[in-house]
Amino acid sequence: MSRNLLNEQNVATGVSYGAIVHEEHARAAVEKALAKMAPCTVGSVLLFLSSGFAYEPQKALKEAAKAAGTPQVFGCCAKSLLTEEEWLLDAEGAVAMVFPSEHSLMPLNVLEQQGYDPAVILTLTTPNAATIAVNSSDRPQIGAVTTDEYGHGPFSVWQSGRIIENEYSQSAFPNSLDTHLVISEGIKAFSPIMQVNRSSDHNLYEIDLEAASDNLLHHIPGSHEDALFGLLCAVSETSDPESIRHGHYRLHHVVSVDRENQSVKLSGSVKAGRHMFWATRDAAVAEKSMMSKLVKVKETLEKPPLFALMFPNIGRGPEFFNGQDQDLLAFQKSFPDTPLIGFYGNGEIAPGQELAGLIRHYATVIALFC
Repeated sequence: MSRNLLNEQNVATGVSYGAIVHEEHARAAVEKALAKMAPCTVGSVLLFLSSGFAYEPQKALKEAAKAAGTPQVFGCCAKSLLTEEEWLLDAEGAVAMVFPSEHSLMPLNVLEQQGYDPAVILTLTTPNAATIAVNSSDRPQIGAVTTDEYGHGPFSVWQSGRIIENEYSQSAFPNSLDTHLVISEGIKAFSPIMQVNRSSDHNLYEIDLEAASDNLLHHIPGSHEDALFGLLCAVSETSDPESIRHGHYRLHHVVSVDRENQSVKLSGSVKAGRHMFWATRDAAVAEKSMMSKLVKVKETLEKPPLFALMFPNIGRGPEFFNGQDQDLLAFQKSFPDTPLIGFYGNGEIAPGQELAGLIRHYATVIALFC
């Protein structure tokens, strides 16, 4: 085997799954990754387990640590998992990515104690701790919010082989690795960008000097009440109109329209002065967006990435794309030899215009490490 091929395999993934929860899945996933790698000293493992492990993940973490020969095991539980080879939607199992010491993932607090200033942070968090997690550091963040089958937990996040009681983990790779982000929102706008003139908490009252209910019904594709189902309001991260044009926005569901008060109620709060547009989810737009962005980032790279992390929204898997995860297929087509690991989350974390970590919804975030 050539030295070049060995270098291409210095980060690798493994998968193990079955019908029931068993700690041996963690060991098997790590061992399969190690079997693909060049001989090295293992520095760390990124391990994602199916949500059935959330009740008692510690045994699986110990098996992964023993197989890798390091206590530096990071990750969380999630309903559905993925690697560059496949996704796990209806099975119990584990996916693992193994790193040599020179590319090792390390806890953020340890790096800070050493005076190290990472360029980007990997944030893994439960829904309960998501807001605290993204506001806990002013460094750029990537990552995702954990999922389970019913949305009620339990949720589990671990770092250095131990369960984190505050329910979020932050770690980082060496700055010798360059990070390239791909963010695909996958929504279709059906209005221009407008300004919120008057609002209160979750209620919009005036948009572009027009009553909010009239504004929505003016732009909505269809005139029936049931057409409101699935409608979204994209709201800019800041008052700067460029924020929303560059994809820095939050998505809120349209909950109801009150024609008497001429208002629109959203699932999240909106401040007056922010910019917004009405939108809906669209699989064709999502597929085209992901492919074009991967092609664009590929053109900027001198050689394929060493590895990648991928965090699609739980609502943007194979079911959204009519049976095939088009995001994963697009990645495989663009970077066929790049190891990939991730999970389908309750929210995706990526830097905003001003926020170090902006929680997105219905997006897919990919981080390429070169």
